[in-house]
This record gives sequence, structure tokens and C-alpha cells, in this order.
Amino acid sequence: MRKVSTAVAFVGTVLLMSSAAFAQDAAAEKTLVANERAINEAVLKGNVAAFKEHVAAESYAIDSMMGRMSTAEFAKMLPEMSKDMKVDSWDIADPKVLWVDANTGVLMYKWVAKGTYQGQPMQSALASTVYNKRSGKWVAVFHQESAVPKPTKK
Repeated sequence: MRKVSTAVAFVGTVLLMSSAAFAQDAAAEKTLVANERAINEAVLKGNVAAFKEHVAAESYAIDSMMGRMSTAEFAKMLPEMSKDMKVDSWDIADPKVLWVDANTGVLMYKWVAKGTYQGQPMQSALASTVYNKRSGKWVAVFHQESAVPKPTKK
């Protein structure tokens, strides 16, 4: 009987620890999505200070339009680039986080928008941002975007 109660206590402890870890991850996931929204708002408004608040200075991004670019290079372009954007609406759709470890998560989502950039319609993108927790704060260290594939006709 003692073995059974010890096993039940052990399983209960593991479940309790698992649920606490999940709750921590759920809170962290909300933070990552909120940070990503703040970064997007900063980009759309050309707000370099707000952008840098959530992005590590040594970070990089890759997309099909600009190729590979450092945060410093992007921040220099941001005010001028935002002037060419006319956005009616945008959203982060279907966000998911892949946890690498307790301090690193990959936020994946579909970015959808209505508007134009340099007079051309904005395109939806599949995006991912790697976040790292540094001194208690989640910062973006890498971001990539890919065009959403066009549906194939059958």
C-alpha cells in the first residue's frame, strides 16, 4: 500500500509541475505575441525606438524583398519605409510557439494585412520570430517571412 501511495504522490507531483510549466509557457506565449504585435505596430508607424525596445541589437531578419538584413540596417530604413505603407488593417493569425528551451521560443504565424506598400497591394506572409529571454525580458533575435503559397488548382 505504501508503494501505491508513493507512486500516486509522485505522479501527482509530476502533473502539478507539468501544469505549472504549461501555465508559465502560456503566459510567455502571450508575451511573445504581444511583443510581436508591438514590433509590427512600430514598423507600420516608423517608430524606431519602439521597434528597438523589443528587438535585440544584434538580431537579423530575412525576407524575399530585402534579403538578409541586420536590425541596425532595418532601423535606418524604417522611418522612410513606413511612409510608403498605407495599411487599412493587419493581424497576426494562428500564432503558435515552438519552445526550444525555457528561454528560447519560436513564434510562428500568418501575417495578414489589407493595404499597400509603394502602391502595390500588401501580401500575406508566413512569419516566424525567434525570441530569447534576457535579464527577464523577451527580445526578438531573428525574424523571417515567406510569401504565402498560392493555392494549387486541382
